[in-house]
Amino acid sequence: MGSDLKKTIERMRRHFDAQEKLRERVLDLSREVVRASSRAISAMHRRDSATVREALAHAKSALASLSSAAKGSPAWMESGIVQSAYQEYCEARLVWALIEQGKLLKPEEFRVPYKAYLGGLADAAGELRRYVLDSIRADRVDAAERTLGRMEDIHELLMSFDYPDAILPGMRRRQDMVRGVLEKTRGDLTAALRQQKLERALERAKGRVR
Repeated sequence: MGSDLKKTIERMRRHFDAQEKLRERVLDLSREVVRASSRAISAMHRRDSATVREALAHAKSALASLSSAAKGSPAWMESGIVQSAYQEYCEARLVWALIEQGKLLKPEEFRVPYKAYLGGLADAAGELRRYVLDSIRADRVDAAERTLGRMEDIHELLMSFDYPDAILPGMRRRQDMVRGVLEKTRGDLTAALRQQKLERALERAKGRVR
């Protein structure tokens, strides 16, 4: 084997060693973002604001490190590993803003790719359904009605993106999923409102009998 070929092989090995280290770094940071985002969402449902803020800050920091590590390689930036981290973070930020402020954040407000934003938005609908059901059980029907309205806004927004999978992979599946979640939630809330109306009518009737 000639010396020139040996040098070439050595350069190739250094290249692939660097790729392997980058892969490990990207995987670790992606998992960190996903874990922190998941912890934030769990804390939202427990109404633990301090933990939500801490977890979101951790996720944001890890995502910045992930973006910095991957930005030199377009293939990594478009990979499922990086995009799923962005999507989980999007979901957590969107749910928190909708629950706390009734505000639908734009992707520019927290610097995320459009595809990840739309995926996170679709996933947020499922978490909002859970919030509606928790509100119904806690007899906070007004909060449940407001949240249902936000779910309707999400559905309307997603339905405006009519593109093939080559442009927006999985969008039609997400649209169908959100539609199904919205219909179930609307049915649950309608049943709860009817029950509330019946209970109030019974209370009024008891008052007249007394």
